[in-house]
Amino acid sequence: MRRTAAIIGLLGLTLAACSPATVEESTTTTTPPTIVGSAFQTFSNCDDLLAYYIEEAVEIVGPYGLGGPMWMAFDDALETTAAAEDSAAGGDTSGRTFTESNNQVAGVDEIDIVKTDGDRIYTVVDGTLRIGVVGDPGIAMAGSIAFRDWWPQGILLQGNTVLAVGQVWGGEVTPLADSRIAPGYSTPVTRVAQIDVSDANNPRLVRTLDMDGSFISARNVGGSVRIALNSNPVGLEFVTPAGGGLRAEREATEANREIIRNSTLDNWLPYYVLTDANGSIAEGQLLDCNTLMAPNTFAGIDTLSLLTFDLGAGIGAWNDAAVVASGATMYATIDSTYLATQRWMNWQIMTESEVADAADGFTTQIHKFDTTGGVPRYEATGEVKGFLLNQFAMDEYGGDLRVATTTSPNDWWISDESESRVTVLRPNGDTLSQIGLVEGLGLTERIFAVRFMEAVGYVVTFRQTDPLYVLDLSNPTAPGVVGELKIPGYSAYLHPVGEGRLLGVGQDADEDGRVKGTQISLFDVSDPANPQRIDQVTLEGGWSQAEGNHLAFTFTDGTALAPYERWEWEVIEQTGKERSTFDTGVLALRVNGDSLSLDGILRTELDSAVVLEGDEDWGRIDPYRMVPQRTIVIDGYVYTVTQGGIAVHDLATLARITFQRF
Repeated sequence: MRRTAAIIGLLGLTLAACSPATVEESTTTTTPPTIVGSAFQTFSNCDDLLAYYIEEAVEIVGPYGLGGPMWMAFDDALETTAAAEDSAAGGDTSGRTFTESNNQVAGVDEIDIVKTDGDRIYTVVDGTLRIGVVGDPGIAMAGSIAFRDWWPQGILLQGNTVLAVGQVWGGEVTPLADSRIAPGYSTPVTRVAQIDVSDANNPRLVRTLDMDGSFISARNVGGSVRIALNSNPVGLEFVTPAGGGLRAEREATEANREIIRNSTLDNWLPYYVLTDANGSIAEGQLLDCNTLMAPNTFAGIDTLSLLTFDLGAGIGAWNDAAVVASGATMYATIDSTYLATQRWMNWQIMTESEVADAADGFTTQIHKFDTTGGVPRYEATGEVKGFLLNQFAMDEYGGDLRVATTTSPNDWWISDESESRVTVLRPNGDTLSQIGLVEGLGLTERIFAVRFMEAVGYVVTFRQTDPLYVLDLSNPTAPGVVGELKIPGYSAYLHPVGEGRLLGVGQDADEDGRVKGTQISLFDVSDPANPQRIDQVTLEGGWSQAEGNHLAFTFTDGTALAPYERWEWEVIEQTGKERSTFDTGVLALRVNGDSLSLDGILRTELDSAVVLEGDEDWGRIDPYRMVPQRTIVIDGYVYTVTQGGIAVHDLATLARITFQRF
């Protein structure tokens, strides 16, 4: 493996360049980084880095080690944001018109369980890469690769190369064999598999790259792939209290401190194993110790890594950037990548008043990297008050970064003092400086959805009712709320569906905030000062995956497609057995000016709900294999991918053409 020296620019820092020319090479050359300003601290040598890890870890280790039964850190998903009105932005290289993944940034493709180039559909919905060849209409299944002992979380597609990426747990390190990917490791490991799909009938595994750490997510920008992972310390065999009582815990804590004092860099920095299909292996330290950086505000002792790959060369060569921090949210544009980190907090051992005090002053750090040249280069760091919801919480516009946060930790704890805000940050040297702020949104509530669309922002908060706030961000130094709409329930995902129109996918609720079922709302936001809900569709008792995963949503040619499922249970008096009614399909919602209509439910295999009575029905019918996972529209036909197969419907008539089982 050969590492090339980092190039230091006047505006920032190249954190690392890692380029193994072949799997046999293992020479290493490094150049210590420099940095302008003081947002990060850097390390001139490996001893200094090790000393930092030890000093910080000794302070937080306890009787059960660095984790233990009470440990919790926030580890948000890697995500991107921006607005595109239509997810039918597919290319025409195949001669067909097709929708892509519901990406938030044009040109930034998000990792997903389904990809298409118009001629083929690639899926990894059940741990197997399958290739389907599109007909006129219809689909025929071609080749596949079954992954052994790991389950890819998604794939990226570039030409004839598929990258499957995911988490590996359990087992020992074993070579590749029989064109299958081998079992993994006893600690979390991220695996990247490079697959040649030039022959649809015979996909070929080229190589795999295994790396210490939990996979966050990945993006593809024109063949330059960015992968982020969060790596925990490894190999530290902590003790636990030998018995009950204070003395046992104190003795265990001191023993664990000594274990940390005797640690080496191998315990802190992630390792990699690169394996070719023929079994050739290269392995070593994933990062150079003198290229890591640590925020001046303590953010944990994990290692957050951002790797970039040129798919033209494959995954045998990469560039990397790394920050000593726990948890991250990533937002990527064509040119930049933002990593948001939060300082480590052991929330679960705190009293309610301690949580309130800590949350009141809690901040999130955001680090900007230039990724235009394929080598991550640090540019600037900023800080905002509160917690980010997800990928939609960050958006770059006109060189400024808009960030939506809530002052209470999401999901599990909302205080009566909670509020939400939008902060505008602007690069100023190595600092992302606050230049604008809107606060006081959704008092006592938390953010459920955010969408930024150029100079306008939409924020949904919820606890009992759903305020939809419209923000004017045209003057970034003086942003403000210009409109507000309160309705029952909430929207968890917002999607633009035409000029002055916004679609919300979420839940209906009563006046006490108890949810009642799927609610699709059509908003007129043409007058920012007076947003209105002009139509809606509700389905009692159901929910849609699109509420929590925007990739499950498709909008094209005035039609919104959203997966749907509903369960009902009852006890049969005569037998005392439980009867389950299960319904699932794709909601086909037509948007026509001011009207929103549910034109039908595209069911994949059956024509109605499924009734299950007793174990014999569960053994005969697996309802979960019928649940739609993703929809793709190709030349006017809807291809719905489930764990059981692919259904094809006519988009105009909603009639089912065929269902191809896997």
